[in-house]
Amino acid sequence: MTKRFAAIVTALAISAAAALPATAKSGVELLDPAVLKAARAEGSVTVYGAQSQDLLQATAAAFEAAVPGIKVNILRAASGTLANRFMSEAEAGVFEADVLNSANVLIFTNRPAMWRPLTVETIPTVAAWPSDQLHNIYLNSSQGPQLIAYNSNLIAKDKAPKTWEDLLDPKYKGKGMIVDPRASNTYLNWVNLMYETYGATYVEKLRAQNFVPVEGGTQGVQQVAAGAYLVVIPPSFAHVQPLLDQGAPLGYVYPSENSSVPPLGPQHSWGLPAKSPHPNAGRVFMTWLLTPEAQRINCGGNSASVLLTDYEGCPSPVKGFISADQPIAADRKAKLLALLGLQ
Repeated sequence: MTKRFAAIVTALAISAAAALPATAKSGVELLDPAVLKAARAEGSVTVYGAQSQDLLQATAAAFEAAVPGIKVNILRAASGTLANRFMSEAEAGVFEADVLNSANVLIFTNRPAMWRPLTVETIPTVAAWPSDQLHNIYLNSSQGPQLIAYNSNLIAKDKAPKTWEDLLDPKYKGKGMIVDPRASNTYLNWVNLMYETYGATYVEKLRAQNFVPVEGGTQGVQQVAAGAYLVVIPPSFAHVQPLLDQGAPLGYVYPSENSSVPPLGPQHSWGLPAKSPHPNAGRVFMTWLLTPEAQRINCGGNSASVLLTDYEGCPSPVKGFISADQPIAADRKAKLLALLGLQ
Protein backbone atom coordinates (compact mmCIF):
# COMPACT_ATOMS: atom_id res chain seq x y z
CA MET A 1 0.00 0.00 0.00
CA THR A 2 1.31 3.49 -0.76
CA LYS A 3 2.16 5.58 2.31
CA ARG A 4 -0.38 8.21 1.29
CA PHE A 5 -3.20 5.70 0.81
CA ALA A 6 -2.28 3.86 4.02
CA ALA A 7 -2.32 7.10 6.00
CA ILE A 8 -5.75 8.02 4.69
CA VAL A 9 -7.20 4.60 5.50
CA THR A 10 -5.61 4.56 8.96
CA ALA A 11 -6.86 8.06 9.77
CA LEU A 12 -10.38 7.22 8.69
CA ALA A 13 -10.31 3.99 10.66
CA ILE A 14 -9.05 5.67 13.85
CA SER A 15 -11.62 8.44 13.53
CA ALA A 16 -14.45 5.98 13.00
CA ALA A 17 -13.32 3.73 15.83
CA ALA A 18 -13.21 6.67 18.26
CA ALA A 19 -16.70 7.85 17.37
CA LEU A 20 -18.63 4.61 16.95
CA PRO A 21 -19.11 1.21 18.58
CA ALA A 22 -17.00 -1.54 17.01
CA THR A 23 -19.78 -2.94 14.86
CA ALA A 24 -21.77 0.24 14.15
CA LYS A 25 -22.41 0.73 10.46
CA SER A 26 -20.23 -2.29 9.75
CA GLY A 27 -23.26 -4.37 8.82
CA VAL A 28 -22.20 -7.23 11.08
CA GLU A 29 -24.66 -6.11 13.74
CA LEU A 30 -27.28 -7.64 11.42
CA LEU A 31 -25.75 -11.08 11.85
CA ASP A 32 -26.61 -13.51 14.63
CA PRO A 33 -24.21 -12.60 17.48
CA ALA A 34 -23.17 -16.26 17.58
CA VAL A 35 -21.73 -15.91 14.06
CA LEU A 36 -19.57 -12.95 15.07
CA LYS A 37 -18.45 -14.76 18.20
CA ALA A 38 -17.50 -17.82 16.15
CA ALA A 39 -15.71 -15.64 13.59
CA ARG A 40 -13.59 -14.03 16.31
CA ALA A 41 -12.80 -17.49 17.65
CA GLU A 42 -11.60 -18.43 14.15
CA GLY A 43 -9.43 -15.34 14.35
CA SER A 44 -8.75 -14.67 10.69
CA VAL A 45 -10.20 -14.63 7.19
CA THR A 46 -8.25 -15.44 4.02
CA VAL A 47 -9.14 -13.44 0.93
CA TYR A 48 -8.04 -14.61 -2.52
CA GLY A 49 -8.17 -11.48 -4.65
CA ALA A 50 -7.50 -10.26 -8.18
CA GLN A 51 -7.82 -6.57 -7.33
CA SER A 52 -4.62 -4.54 -6.98
CA GLN A 53 -2.54 -5.32 -3.90
CA ASP A 54 -2.91 -1.76 -2.59
CA LEU A 55 -6.68 -1.85 -2.88
CA LEU A 56 -6.93 -5.26 -1.19
CA GLN A 57 -4.69 -4.08 1.64
CA ALA A 58 -6.72 -0.91 2.10
CA THR A 59 -9.90 -2.98 2.24
CA ALA A 60 -8.31 -5.36 4.76
CA ALA A 61 -7.14 -2.50 6.98
CA ALA A 62 -10.59 -0.94 7.02
CA PHE A 63 -12.25 -4.26 7.87
CA GLU A 64 -9.84 -4.93 10.74
CA ALA A 65 -10.59 -1.46 12.13
CA ALA A 66 -14.36 -1.91 11.76
CA VAL A 67 -14.46 -5.46 13.12
CA PRO A 68 -11.68 -5.95 15.69
CA GLY A 69 -10.55 -9.47 16.45
CA ILE A 70 -10.44 -10.83 12.89
CA LYS A 71 -7.21 -10.56 10.92
CA VAL A 72 -7.32 -10.49 7.11
CA ASN A 73 -4.82 -12.59 5.15
CA ILE A 74 -4.49 -11.73 1.46
CA LEU A 75 -3.38 -13.85 -1.46
CA ARG A 76 -3.26 -11.65 -4.54
CA ALA A 77 -2.87 -12.91 -8.12
CA ALA A 78 -4.23 -12.33 -11.61
CA SER A 79 -7.67 -13.87 -12.11
CA GLY A 80 -6.41 -16.76 -14.25
CA THR A 81 -3.59 -17.61 -11.86
CA LEU A 82 -5.95 -17.32 -8.92
CA ALA A 83 -8.50 -19.64 -10.52
CA ASN A 84 -5.85 -22.25 -11.29
CA ARG A 85 -4.58 -22.19 -7.72
CA PHE A 86 -8.05 -22.34 -6.19
CA MET A 87 -9.12 -25.25 -8.40
CA SER A 88 -5.86 -27.15 -7.86
CA GLU A 89 -6.23 -26.80 -4.11
CA ALA A 90 -9.85 -27.95 -4.23
CA GLU A 91 -8.97 -31.02 -6.31
CA ALA A 92 -6.30 -31.88 -3.75
CA GLY A 93 -8.81 -31.50 -0.90
CA VAL A 94 -7.10 -28.34 0.37
CA PHE A 95 -9.30 -25.38 1.24
CA GLU A 96 -7.54 -22.11 2.10
CA ALA A 97 -9.78 -19.35 0.74
CA ASP A 98 -12.66 -18.00 2.81
CA VAL A 99 -13.59 -15.25 0.34
CA LEU A 100 -12.68 -14.97 -3.34
CA ASN A 101 -12.57 -11.96 -5.63
CA SER A 102 -12.10 -12.34 -9.39
CA ALA A 103 -12.46 -10.40 -12.61
CA ASN A 104 -13.66 -13.58 -14.32
CA VAL A 105 -17.03 -15.01 -13.28
CA LEU A 106 -16.22 -18.35 -14.91
CA ILE A 107 -14.58 -19.41 -11.66
CA PHE A 108 -18.06 -19.24 -10.14
CA THR A 109 -20.29 -20.31 -13.00
CA ASN A 110 -18.22 -23.31 -14.14
CA ARG A 111 -18.51 -25.03 -10.75
CA PRO A 112 -21.54 -23.57 -8.95
CA ALA A 113 -21.59 -26.34 -6.32
CA MET A 114 -18.28 -25.04 -4.99
CA TRP A 115 -19.88 -21.79 -3.82
CA ARG A 116 -22.28 -20.80 -1.06
CA PRO A 117 -25.50 -19.07 -2.11
CA LEU A 118 -25.43 -15.41 -1.07
CA THR A 119 -28.76 -15.19 0.70
CA VAL A 120 -30.08 -12.64 3.16
CA GLU A 121 -29.93 -15.32 5.84
CA THR A 122 -26.21 -15.84 5.22
CA ILE A 123 -25.18 -12.29 4.25
CA PRO A 124 -27.80 -9.82 5.59
CA THR A 125 -26.44 -6.81 3.70
CA VAL A 126 -27.06 -8.53 0.36
CA ALA A 127 -30.65 -7.32 0.73
CA ALA A 128 -29.57 -3.82 -0.34
CA TRP A 129 -27.40 -4.95 -3.25
CA PRO A 130 -28.59 -4.08 -6.80
CA SER A 131 -30.60 -7.09 -7.92
CA ASP A 132 -29.18 -7.06 -11.45
CA GLN A 133 -25.66 -7.43 -10.00
CA LEU A 134 -26.52 -10.36 -7.74
CA HIS A 135 -26.25 -13.86 -9.20
CA ASN A 136 -26.99 -16.25 -6.34
CA ILE A 137 -23.45 -17.63 -5.82
CA TYR A 138 -21.56 -14.44 -6.70
CA LEU A 139 -22.13 -10.72 -7.04
CA ASN A 140 -20.57 -7.97 -9.13
CA SER A 141 -19.13 -4.98 -7.27
CA SER A 142 -17.18 -2.70 -9.58
CA GLN A 143 -16.09 -2.00 -13.14
CA GLY A 144 -12.85 -0.50 -14.43
CA PRO A 145 -12.38 0.35 -18.13
CA GLN A 146 -9.07 -0.72 -19.63
CA LEU A 147 -6.60 1.93 -20.75
CA ILE A 148 -3.21 2.71 -22.25
CA ALA A 149 -0.56 3.59 -19.66
CA TYR A 150 2.60 5.37 -20.76
CA ASN A 151 5.80 6.83 -19.30
CA SER A 152 5.19 10.56 -19.11
CA ASN A 153 8.92 11.32 -18.98
CA LEU A 154 9.43 9.59 -22.31
CA ILE A 155 6.18 10.58 -24.04
CA ALA A 156 4.68 14.08 -23.86
CA LYS A 157 0.97 14.20 -23.08
CA ASP A 158 0.10 15.70 -26.46
CA LYS A 159 2.09 12.97 -28.20
CA ALA A 160 0.65 10.05 -26.22
CA PRO A 161 -1.43 7.41 -28.04
CA LYS A 162 -5.12 8.31 -27.90
CA THR A 163 -6.69 5.21 -29.49
CA TRP A 164 -5.89 1.52 -29.75
CA GLU A 165 -4.98 2.09 -33.39
CA ASP A 166 -2.29 4.58 -32.38
CA LEU A 167 -0.34 1.72 -30.84
CA LEU A 168 0.49 0.48 -34.32
CA ASP A 169 2.76 3.46 -34.90
CA PRO A 170 6.30 2.22 -35.73
CA LYS A 171 7.74 4.32 -32.89
CA TYR A 172 6.28 1.83 -30.40
CA LYS A 173 7.75 -1.26 -32.06
CA GLY A 174 9.61 -3.30 -29.46
CA LYS A 175 8.95 -0.64 -26.83
CA GLY A 176 5.62 -1.75 -25.40
CA MET A 177 4.16 -4.42 -23.15
CA ILE A 178 0.87 -6.32 -23.35
CA VAL A 179 -0.74 -8.06 -20.41
CA ASP A 180 -0.65 -11.72 -21.40
CA PRO A 181 -4.15 -12.79 -22.53
CA ARG A 182 -3.28 -16.32 -21.46
CA ALA A 183 -3.13 -15.13 -17.85
CA SER A 184 -6.71 -13.89 -17.62
CA ASN A 185 -9.93 -13.98 -19.58
CA THR A 186 -10.15 -10.24 -18.91
CA TYR A 187 -7.27 -9.55 -21.27
CA LEU A 188 -8.30 -12.18 -23.79
CA ASN A 189 -11.61 -10.34 -24.07
CA TRP A 190 -9.70 -7.19 -24.96
CA VAL A 191 -7.94 -9.01 -27.80
CA ASN A 192 -11.32 -10.33 -28.91
CA LEU A 193 -12.75 -6.79 -28.90
CA MET A 194 -9.86 -5.62 -31.09
CA TYR A 195 -10.49 -8.55 -33.44
CA GLU A 196 -14.21 -7.85 -33.70
CA THR A 197 -13.70 -4.08 -34.08
CA TYR A 198 -10.72 -3.86 -36.40
CA GLY A 199 -10.42 -7.39 -37.78
CA ALA A 200 -7.60 -9.93 -37.81
CA THR A 201 -5.29 -7.47 -39.56
CA TYR A 202 -5.12 -5.29 -36.46
CA VAL A 203 -4.15 -8.21 -34.21
CA GLU A 204 -1.50 -9.31 -36.69
CA LYS A 205 -0.07 -5.79 -36.88
CA LEU A 206 -0.05 -5.62 -33.09
CA ARG A 207 1.92 -8.87 -33.06
CA ALA A 208 4.43 -7.28 -35.44
CA GLN A 209 4.96 -4.50 -32.88
CA ASN A 210 6.72 -7.08 -30.69
CA PHE A 211 5.11 -5.99 -27.43
CA VAL A 212 6.47 -8.07 -24.54
CA PRO A 213 3.87 -10.18 -22.67
CA VAL A 214 3.65 -9.51 -18.93
CA GLU A 215 1.66 -11.52 -16.39
CA GLY A 216 -0.42 -8.70 -14.89
CA GLY A 217 -1.32 -5.05 -15.21
CA THR A 218 0.58 -4.11 -12.05
CA GLN A 219 3.84 -5.63 -13.30
CA GLY A 220 3.44 -3.95 -16.69
CA VAL A 221 2.79 -0.53 -15.21
CA GLN A 222 5.82 -0.90 -12.94
CA GLN A 223 8.04 -1.64 -15.94
CA VAL A 224 6.72 1.38 -17.82
CA ALA A 225 7.17 3.64 -14.79
CA ALA A 226 10.76 2.45 -14.53
CA GLY A 227 11.38 3.48 -18.12
CA ALA A 228 11.96 -0.03 -19.44
CA TYR A 229 9.09 0.39 -21.93
CA LEU A 230 7.09 3.29 -23.34
CA VAL A 231 3.57 1.86 -23.01
CA VAL A 232 1.61 -1.05 -21.58
CA ILE A 233 -1.83 -2.27 -22.66
CA PRO A 234 -4.52 -2.77 -21.45
CA PRO A 235 -4.38 -2.35 -17.64
CA SER A 236 -6.98 -0.56 -15.52
CA PHE A 237 -6.56 2.57 -13.43
CA ALA A 238 -6.34 0.43 -10.30
CA HIS A 239 -2.94 -0.71 -11.58
CA VAL A 240 -1.81 2.85 -12.28
CA GLN A 241 -3.05 4.72 -9.21
CA PRO A 242 -0.63 3.34 -6.56
CA LEU A 243 2.40 4.43 -8.59
CA LEU A 244 0.81 7.78 -9.44
CA ASP A 245 0.36 8.36 -5.69
CA GLN A 246 4.10 7.80 -5.32
CA GLY A 247 4.86 10.36 -8.00
CA ALA A 248 5.80 7.90 -10.73
CA PRO A 249 6.09 9.32 -14.27
CA LEU A 250 2.92 7.81 -15.63
CA GLY A 251 0.17 9.01 -17.92
CA TYR A 252 -2.93 7.18 -19.04
CA VAL A 253 -5.55 7.39 -21.76
CA TYR A 254 -8.99 5.81 -22.13
CA PRO A 255 -9.25 5.02 -25.88
CA SER A 256 -13.03 4.71 -25.58
CA GLU A 257 -13.13 8.49 -24.99
CA ASN A 258 -11.35 9.15 -28.29
CA SER A 259 -12.96 6.57 -30.57
CA SER A 260 -16.14 4.59 -31.15
CA VAL A 261 -14.67 1.47 -29.51
CA PRO A 262 -16.77 0.72 -26.41
CA PRO A 263 -15.17 0.74 -22.95
CA LEU A 264 -14.29 -2.74 -21.79
CA GLY A 265 -12.64 -3.94 -18.62
CA PRO A 266 -12.73 -6.04 -15.49
CA GLN A 267 -15.93 -6.29 -13.54
CA HIS A 268 -14.86 -7.56 -10.18
CA SER A 269 -17.01 -10.16 -8.49
CA TRP A 270 -17.05 -11.82 -5.06
CA GLY A 271 -18.10 -15.18 -3.71
CA LEU A 272 -17.85 -17.47 -0.69
CA PRO A 273 -16.36 -20.96 -1.18
CA ALA A 274 -18.66 -23.72 0.06
CA LYS A 275 -15.70 -25.25 1.91
CA SER A 276 -13.35 -22.95 3.80
CA PRO A 277 -11.33 -22.99 7.02
CA HIS A 278 -13.02 -19.90 8.48
CA PRO A 279 -16.62 -19.94 7.24
CA ASN A 280 -17.96 -17.61 9.92
CA ALA A 281 -15.21 -15.06 9.37
CA GLY A 282 -15.95 -15.28 5.64
CA ARG A 283 -19.59 -14.42 6.29
CA VAL A 284 -18.63 -11.50 8.51
CA PHE A 285 -16.17 -10.12 5.95
CA MET A 286 -18.67 -10.38 3.09
CA THR A 287 -21.44 -8.84 5.20
CA TRP A 288 -19.17 -5.87 5.94
CA LEU A 289 -17.92 -5.64 2.34
CA LEU A 290 -21.42 -4.95 1.00
CA THR A 291 -21.95 -1.84 3.11
CA PRO A 292 -21.62 1.66 1.61
CA GLU A 293 -18.76 2.35 4.02
CA ALA A 294 -16.75 -0.58 2.69
CA GLN A 295 -17.60 0.12 -0.93
CA ARG A 296 -16.23 3.66 -0.63
CA ILE A 297 -12.87 2.06 -0.04
CA ASN A 298 -13.40 -0.75 -2.54
CA CYS A 299 -13.78 1.72 -5.40
CA GLY A 300 -10.54 3.42 -4.36
CA GLY A 301 -8.83 2.03 -7.45
CA ASN A 302 -11.02 4.38 -9.50
CA SER A 303 -13.39 1.55 -10.32
CA ALA A 304 -17.04 2.51 -10.72
CA SER A 305 -19.17 1.05 -7.94
CA VAL A 306 -22.41 -0.72 -8.83
CA LEU A 307 -23.74 0.28 -5.40
CA LEU A 308 -22.51 3.88 -5.02
CA THR A 309 -23.49 5.18 -8.45
CA ASP A 310 -24.02 8.76 -7.16
CA TYR A 311 -21.18 8.92 -4.62
CA GLU A 312 -18.71 11.66 -5.61
CA GLY A 313 -15.76 9.62 -4.35
CA CYS A 314 -16.36 6.89 -6.94
CA PRO A 315 -16.52 7.28 -10.71
CA SER A 316 -19.96 6.82 -12.21
CA PRO A 317 -20.48 3.64 -14.21
CA VAL A 318 -19.46 4.20 -17.84
CA LYS A 319 -22.12 4.19 -20.53
CA GLY A 320 -21.84 1.24 -22.85
CA PHE A 321 -19.38 -0.56 -20.55
CA ILE A 322 -18.71 -4.18 -21.52
CA SER A 323 -17.61 -6.61 -18.85
CA ALA A 324 -14.40 -8.38 -19.85
CA ASP A 325 -15.49 -11.66 -18.33
CA GLN A 326 -17.41 -12.95 -21.34
CA PRO A 327 -16.81 -16.61 -22.23
CA ILE A 328 -14.80 -17.12 -25.40
CA ALA A 329 -15.08 -20.34 -27.40
CA ALA A 330 -11.98 -22.53 -27.51
CA ASP A 331 -11.56 -22.19 -31.27
CA ARG A 332 -11.78 -18.38 -31.08
CA LYS A 333 -9.30 -18.33 -28.20
CA ALA A 334 -6.86 -20.46 -30.20
CA LYS A 335 -7.26 -18.16 -33.20
CA LEU A 336 -6.65 -15.00 -31.18
CA LEU A 337 -3.57 -16.36 -29.51
CA ALA A 338 -2.23 -17.62 -32.83
CA LEU A 339 -2.72 -14.18 -34.40
CA LEU A 340 -0.70 -12.71 -31.53
CA GLY A 341 1.93 -15.41 -31.80
CA LEU A 342 1.12 -16.75 -28.33
CA GLN A 343 0.57 -20.50 -28.13
